[in-house]
Amino acid sequence: MKASSTKTARPAHKKSIRAALAVTAIPFASVLVLLPTPAHALPAFARQTGQACDMCHVGGFGPQLTAYGREFKLNGYTWGDVKNKLENFSAMIFGGMENTSKDLTAAQQTTHFGANNNWAVDQISLFYGGKITGNLGAFAQATYNGTADSYGWDNADIRYVRDTMLAGKPLVYGVDLNNNPTVQDLWQSTPAWGFPYVSSNLAPGPDYTPYLGGDGMAQTVGGLGVYGMWNDSIYAELTGYMALPDNFQRTVGNTVSGADHLSGVNPYWRLAYQKTIGPNYFSVGTYGMDAKRYPSDVRQDGTDTFLDTAVDATYQYTTPDMNNIFSFYGSALHEHQNLGASHALGNSTNTSDTLNQYSENVSYYYKNTYGLTVKRFDITGSSDAALYANTGKPDSAGWTFQADYTPWGKDGAPFGPYVNARFFVQYTMYNKFDGASSNYDGAGRSASDNNTLYFGTWLAF
Repeated sequence: MKASSTKTARPAHKKSIRAALAVTAIPFASVLVLLPTPAHALPAFARQTGQACDMCHVGGFGPQLTAYGREFKLNGYTWGDVKNKLENFSAMIFGGMENTSKDLTAAQQTTHFGANNNWAVDQISLFYGGKITGNLGAFAQATYNGTADSYGWDNADIRYVRDTMLAGKPLVYGVDLNNNPTVQDLWQSTPAWGFPYVSSNLAPGPDYTPYLGGDGMAQTVGGLGVYGMWNDSIYAELTGYMALPDNFQRTVGNTVSGADHLSGVNPYWRLAYQKTIGPNYFSVGTYGMDAKRYPSDVRQDGTDTFLDTAVDATYQYTTPDMNNIFSFYGSALHEHQNLGASHALGNSTNTSDTLNQYSENVSYYYKNTYGLTVKRFDITGSSDAALYANTGKPDSAGWTFQADYTPWGKDGAPFGPYVNARFFVQYTMYNKFDGASSNYDGAGRSASDNNTLYFGTWLAF
């Protein structure tokens, strides 16, 4: 089996960047050139709006958005005044120590790191965040991956936004350009911004995820779309994605040779309804994508087709004194795979398969300082001996727990809108891994051997 033709990139923690908001393609590069040349709670946003980080973010640190944070993003990151363009730049660094229940195998290890108990600077990022001019704003990120010792662009999101009245109700509408499907979304129930928001680059993770639910398209595609929020309640979006030109991808640090490529324009859609009743906020919605892919960029046998459809929900409860915030995020994603091209290449036994991804997490924050989060995740799908190595199944399941402490990010913090920090302990445990609870790799390794303790520090400037 040629794993690269059917296996998506590892989940967001292997991409090292759930931590950013942002945009796409050649216009993105042009913006960086034209600006006087940041992911989560950027001090740049705090400086622009004059608000502390906890105004936009639950827990005083990103990426969980409050009602104000969702509106700020919806309105193109343009609220507030830009007195000095340099203040729209921010930086981020996070890292720590990872420990797995059993030493990593040679195949799981990263060059220059040992089999266990590794200390690492996982990521260093530079951001531009906020208003560019008038109704145009952006969130754009470039990243150094400290474990892979590599540089490249990261998530990017450029928005042009206007407002008007429709049927006597307010309408916010705009055009969005981004480089990672769902990175433009307002809710933490979609893949790009789901928990865990950061995790160890060295930790093992499931190899099989839905095409939209993993990182298979992140930073390799460009999407141009339109969106709108009517009456602060109904949100709709339609975006078309294409593969970015290979020369551009090489320029921004992507590996192109042997990588999957989209064919033509691939539609992504989003529809959601939100409502606030007293201290309660909730949203329900659906999102999805119809993607055609050349596996490993081999084109003589046509394309594989992935139809991803999902339903999601968010609930937040905030006490009147703002001292207690409870949040729930849930998503169920179903993928129908037409694997004509992969089957012709001998990379799948079946010509069609299904894959499902379920994710639910709850968090509690006290005074936007002390936080606890618990997540349950499940991946299930049809059996395919050639597609899924060793076990013939894609199933993975487990839990992630996190406790964190954010001393700043609030009004009166000693460093104001210039420095923020989070200290955290995170533990991920697996019931299944790549198809089985035990001997999933054919060499005797159990799912629980990949249980990972990760503790570290996350700084933003």
